[in-house]
Amino acid sequence: MTNPVLNSVSTATATVDPGVFILRCNITDMEGSTYDTDYCSHPDDRFGLNPTIRKWLADNPLFPVQPYVPPTVEEIRALLRTLSRRQLLLALNSIGITEALIDEKLTGDVEGMIEWKNASVFERLHPLVTDLSVAFGLPPEQVDSLWVWASGL
Repeated sequence: MTNPVLNSVSTATATVDPGVFILRCNITDMEGSTYDTDYCSHPDDRFGLNPTIRKWLADNPLFPVQPYVPPTVEEIRALLRTLSRRQLLLALNSIGITEALIDEKLTGDVEGMIEWKNASVFERLHPLVTDLSVAFGLPPEQVDSLWVWASGL
């Protein structure tokens, strides 16, 4: 086995943390496999490939570093953990929305009822979740907070 090798860097992007970058690199790993990968480089990391990457950054000060762009609210919502049916029911019950009320809102919506009754997990941005939150007059920020709380149940 040999030390990993940095073959090239195609992009560098700043992060919210000063001096921390995400680099799109082509590397050869310790087993001899060569591939493209994203590498998160911290200024304090003295292990693995990072010293080589930090030297590359110092040797290439004119390489364009893309600025940090914070994620959108929708991107953050998409990353929220899925909830089990139990977690979702407990969360909704905590704000007075019972399973019977949900069944009532879904009357006549065969596909929605199938989703509601048979899904084992729920994603924050699933259309059923969005539709029900609108039907119950829940603002997206309240659903986000409830979702995060419920993920700990």
